[in-house]
Amino acid sequence: MKTKDLLTIAATALGTATLTVVFLASPRMSGDDANLMAATIAKPKLSANGVEMTLCAANGRQFKAGDQPEFELRAVNTLSQPCDVTVRASLSASALLSPLSRAMPMPSVLWHEELAIALKPNETKAFTLATRTNLPAKSDITVILTSVGQPEPGKAAGIVAMRFSTEPPAAAPAYAATTAGEAGVIPALR
Repeated sequence: MKTKDLLTIAATALGTATLTVVFLASPRMSGDDANLMAATIAKPKLSANGVEMTLCAANGRQFKAGDQPEFELRAVNTLSQPCDVTVRASLSASALLSPLSRAMPMPSVLWHEELAIALKPNETKAFTLATRTNLPAKSDITVILTSVGQPEPGKAAGIVAMRFSTEPPAAAPAYAATTAGEAGVIPALR
């Protein structure tokens, strides 16, 4: 090999190493920051005809398989005039995604309800929505709020208000001491 060939190989290797370090050290990949690609909305809000609506679990409950969930719909008129809006809340379930499957599971609607809301200027109302249906086990549950009628230009017709799973949480791994000492404590890490 000639010296020129060795310099070309070294320059290519150095350039590749530099690009690798730049891409791996970027904030989107380093793990130091919150996941910038999957930002979540703290409390999704649906706006229709000047009314802002949010949905949450009644009494802050956490739902599990077999529960009959109840939700609280809060509607706020942001205008200085009376407003009417009709909203549909729906609850659907789909089987958990199998790592061996090539197809996404199809959701099934478990419950839905339409609610006509009339608000005075700058008024806030809360409504309790009882589903009267049991949540299936080992399912992904989605609650959607949809504005019934024509959506306003530039506004969404519906939002995913809530998403959760009825899969029980995995048990924490158990650790055993390898030598005499406290149970659950690895001696090297004391």
